[in-house]
Amino acid sequence: MRPKINTKFDNGTIGAVAPLAVGLLGLLASAVAIADTFVLNTPYSIKSVNDAKRLGLVDSIENHRLYKTIVEFYAEAGEGTELYVMGIPKTSKLSDFFKAGSKDFSPAEDLLNAANGNIRGLITSFDPDASVVSTVTGGMDADVLEAANAAQLLFENYSAKKYAPFFTILEGYNFSGSKVELTDLKSYEYDSVGILIGDTEKRTGATASKGSAIGVIGGRIARSYVRENIGKLRNGALSATELFINDTPVENYDTEFLYDKGYITFVTHQGRAGYYFIDDPLACDENNDYHYLSRRRTINEAYRLAYQANLDYLLDEVPVNADGTINAAYAKSIEQAVESKIIATIGDDLQNIDGDYGVKCFVDASQKIVQTSKLSEVVRIRPWGYNRWIDVLVGYEIQN
Repeated sequence: MRPKINTKFDNGTIGAVAPLAVGLLGLLASAVAIADTFVLNTPYSIKSVNDAKRLGLVDSIENHRLYKTIVEFYAEAGEGTELYVMGIPKTSKLSDFFKAGSKDFSPAEDLLNAANGNIRGLITSFDPDASVVSTVTGGMDADVLEAANAAQLLFENYSAKKYAPFFTILEGYNFSGSKVELTDLKSYEYDSVGILIGDTEKRTGATASKGSAIGVIGGRIARSYVRENIGKLRNGALSATELFINDTPVENYDTEFLYDKGYITFVTHQGRAGYYFIDDPLACDENNDYHYLSRRRTINEAYRLAYQANLDYLLDEVPVNADGTINAAYAKSIEQAVESKIIATIGDDLQNIDGDYGVKCFVDASQKIVQTSKLSEVVRIRPWGYNRWIDVLVGYEIQN
């Protein structure tokens, strides 16, 4: 085994336009190639709708869903926001986006590698041709959960191999409209994967959408700080002026039921114009520390930065005491390096309470580094709280 740094996510410790780097997303989309300008299974970096048009992507029958996704992404994120795009053959299933098959890498991993691991999240726009048969199980295309499993495995493997964790947002493709039939996502352990239900287009009509408004959620994520919930009301309503659950306007559908089953979806709020995300749950148990996208994004950044800070110490000479344990001053220098790296890079996403950012790195100086050549450390980040439920008691008061 070559010298390297092993970084892991700890779980269970809680209880129950952003800078470009932390908001960089990759879009994997079913598509049809455009001559020499848009080749399938090839990554492209764009920063505007016009960039997409220069690739030959317009609102055509073949690439309507992809073009729609890009337009809605930039309506939400703003022109100038970088987005990586890769077209996938329309003969591919959604789960194929995340599986290597006979190749060395899956399309998703190819896209991640094209950005040198800088992509923080993957979003998908699925629009297959007639050769792909959609079988509805548990209220939506059965392959969605297969894709979620594959995306989670890729997240775990890529994080361990490249030290570049990411999240994935999938569409609740071909949702039957029956909220009762829907699989409860909280029974799964996909704590890097979210599934969105709801679209800017109806199920029936000229475009007949079976997917979701993936561009809307991608754009909102790209413009938000990692600490922020995508449903935060103070960030304003979404750019979308119409949203539907199949053919039903969001305001007339019980989206709370979808949310209770762990899906990301939309909502309206009395007294506020426009649409909002109801919350940002991922497909895992509510007691998982990373059940919410805002927590997953924050810890992913800490993971990346802890790795980068520790690189300076890989294969370094370690001063030791007579018994082979680590010199306390050296251990302290590592702690300070890790904490400083995290604070300096994502300080705006941390809680600064009188200079305390809630970042702690601990290196146990009693480790016998001479015998083991292995140094272990623990990094902790203080999590933000979120006002998910606000109880207000209103009544009269008179003075006797």
